Amino acid sequence: MSQKLFFELIQVAIGQRDRLSRMPTAEEWQCLYGEAIKQSLVGVLMSGVERLYEKDAALKPPMTVFFEWVGNVSQIEESNKRLNDAAAQLKRVFENGGVRTCVLKGQGVAMLYPEPLRRQPGDIDLWVEGSRELTLDFLKNSFLETGRVVIHHVDAHIIEGVETEIHFLPSFSYNYFRYIKFKRFFKEEADEQFGHFDERLGFAYPTNRFNAVYLMMHIFRHVFHEGIGLRQLLDYYYVLKQLSEEERQWAYEKLKRLGLETVTGAVMYVLACVFLLEEKYLLCAPIERYGKFLLEEISRGGNFGKYDGQYQLVHGKNGLTLYLANLKRLLKVFSLCPSEVLWAPVWKPSHWLWRKYKGYV
Repeated sequence: MSQKLFFELIQVAIGQRDRLSRMPTAEEWQCLYGEAIKQSLVGVLMSGVERLYEKDAALKPPMTVFFEWVGNVSQIEESNKRLNDAAAQLKRVFENGGVRTCVLKGQGVAMLYPEPLRRQPGDIDLWVEGSRELTLDFLKNSFLETGRVVIHHVDAHIIEGVETEIHFLPSFSYNYFRYIKFKRFFKEEADEQFGHFDERLGFAYPTNRFNAVYLMMHIFRHVFHEGIGLRQLLDYYYVLKQLSEEERQWAYEKLKRLGLETVTGAVMYVLACVFLLEEKYLLCAPIERYGKFLLEEISRGGNFGKYDGQYQLVHGKNGLTLYLANLKRLLKVFSLCPSEVLWAPVWKPSHWLWRKYKGYV
């Protein structure tokens, strides 16, 4: 199966083209479905399959592939309903303790999709008001089970069957000076985000303007850590489609001040190439050199790099093996942001020592 055919199916699904350039074979349909799984776009691409079928009944996957695809989409829709309910419940848990919250990424961003329930969900990332120490004390005093604590979040087990990360900060950077800038940005924006409440869903989630900066931070961090997939790029596509010209200018100025202009240019290339995002919606001119590199990484590694062979060998491991694997990955992406790579060998052991000192290890 050609990569071109997969990108065309994405474009059909999001309404950027009417049909595929040719009829896929049965084997290619199986490959398209497999690639949809790899990029966590199963639900979204089913909408593309349905649009093709409406125009020509022959343009449908083989029945075995089609029914498996439909069943997977049904599970995604049910998962989204369950996570929406869980997010509202989490909001009430913290509200009862006088703590404001904001659901990051998934369940809020999904509302920008034409069919929100078809965006493939992950865990719940909940940004909470207050310091790390106050948040951990609240969780402990509320008899809520917690797991691993890192610089910006703690794993928590609050609702049965729902993986949750409680964020003290939405994101971080290996570069200490960039990290300080990140913290300043979040502090400036916190009130508006905690107050951006959706009555339909029962929880707050970020504004599109905030997401234009924050989601790029998230993409940036995962490019340097595990990898990033097309699901996260599609999220960004829908955010940019909603911004005014003034908001786009504001977002790009913030991203430049945070030192993220190169990765932003690379992302603009992928958005224009894969999703056919029109020039008027781009934050800046695409940077082809870095964009091609990023797209290659996305295509090989899939969602959060989970299909990268090197990632598979160390995923779930701790200690020196994971540390060395992460440093090896950083060297591959050096050109995207040299300072982030150069700071990593300092930040990683320092973070471990800090966790040890705090009793988090």
